[in-house]
Amino acid sequence: MSIRAQVISTIDEKGIDQMGPDDLIVKYHSVDVRTRSRLIVYSNQKAVVRIQGQIQGVFDPGAHDLQTPANPISQFFAKFQYAGNVPWEVEVLFASTARHEARSEGITQTKELVPMRYQVAYYFMITDPVKFINAVQFSGFKYTVEDFKNYVSPIVDQAVSQVLNLVSLNEVYANLHKVTDAVTASLRSFLDEVGVHLITCRIVRLEPEDETMRRVVQFMALGLDVNTAIRARLAEIMAQRSDPAATNMMLGGVPYYPIYILPTAGMPSGLPQLMVPPTQQRQQSQQGGSSQSSDFEISGGG
Repeated sequence: MSIRAQVISTIDEKGIDQMGPDDLIVKYHSVDVRTRSRLIVYSNQKAVVRIQGQIQGVFDPGAHDLQTPANPISQFFAKFQYAGNVPWEVEVLFASTARHEARSEGITQTKELVPMRYQVAYYFMITDPVKFINAVQFSGFKYTVEDFKNYVSPIVDQAVSQVLNLVSLNEVYANLHKVTDAVTASLRSFLDEVGVHLITCRIVRLEPEDETMRRVVQFMALGLDVNTAIRARLAEIMAQRSDPAATNMMLGGVPYYPIYILPTAGMPSGLPQLMVPPTQQRQQSQQGGSSQSSDFEISGGG
């Protein structure tokens, strides 16, 4: 904030604009306002002057001389017939009228009580700074997009939950447009009351919170059935652990461990047979059966 030679603006003495890209309101407290002070409001701002806790004037972009008779601040001064320094508490609040983006995220659940993580992005701009300043509450000298996101997030969470709590997991993405419409309607109705115009709203992310459930849904989106998708996820977990049976799990066969991978020292005598592939087990059984039949023929002939 700058008060260079009684010029009030958001540009400081170093030429840096205190109104950043993520700032919605920049407040300067106890400004030394005189009747000849000049207020400069830039193109993407509106200035609100508050004296003794009451809003006395709203200024559009441009240069405003506070000694102009038609100026509401000068009219306020004239009531007290005071032409020097103002002995009252004076605040100048600069509200940004640029377009901003905020994102609210949270966790809700489906009809089957499956936790779902969501993220909603919405674009907005302040149209009535007086309503906005009277609606929000902040303790610092700036009110940012992050503060506004925390202010709006409960409305977003309620709108998302109203739809997803009545929808099954396999119908979530088919009803994604209903979630978008519900959030947009709730946000527009709420933001209009606080002087904010909602430009657009969209669902950025909507997925199960559990990683395994999320991967199964992704596999099913590729065209796999439920059982194959579950096997694919289990095979993925086994592969991450360097489990040699991951391929068999994916293909749907009986998991086995090759005999040349695991040591057999100290194992029970019957356990190594379980480590033989099923195909080898069948071959061994067939070979054993043929040898038994040949022995029987030899003994019978004798």
